[in-house]
Formats: sequence, C-alpha cells, structure tokens
Amino acid sequence: MRRSTSGASILILLVLLVIGLLLGGIIGDILGKLGVPYIYESQQIRWSPSGDFMIIVWDIDLLIRVNLASVIGLILAFWVYRKL
Repeated sequence: MRRSTSGASILILLVLLVIGLLLGGIIGDILGKLGVPYIYESQQIRWSPSGDFMIIVWDIDLLIRVNLASVIGLILAFWVYRKL
C-alpha cells in the first residue's frame, strides 16, 4: 500500500520524532543518574540566528543536546511511524 506524503502524514512524523527525542533524553538523564555514563554523555548543537533591520531586531538561540538514548528514541519513533 502506497503512503501519501500529505501534510498530516508529515506532521505526525514530526510529532513522533520530537516525542522520541524528548523521551530518549529523559530516559538518558535517568540512566545517567543511575550510573550509566555512556548513555548520558551528550553533544550540543547550537544555532543562533539573529537579524537587525533597523525597525525589527530579532535573536533566536536554539540549543539541542543529543545523547545516545535520544538517538535510540528517535530511531524507535521512526520505526513506530513506519508501522502506522
């Protein structure tokens, strides 16, 4: 059966991926406090776009901490999406 690439399908995928990242990060924090260091160690990805247009000044700071548990959560979320 062919899956359509409608807006709702993409939205469901994005929601599942964000939930997988969040749950994986939470589980990684919990396991890190229990003494499993390689799951808790994370890398930071930072993106800070800004602009000054004389009238409007904007500055956005986006920081993402990725650890092994959040990557596993991301993979599981994608697997769940494929099973839907």
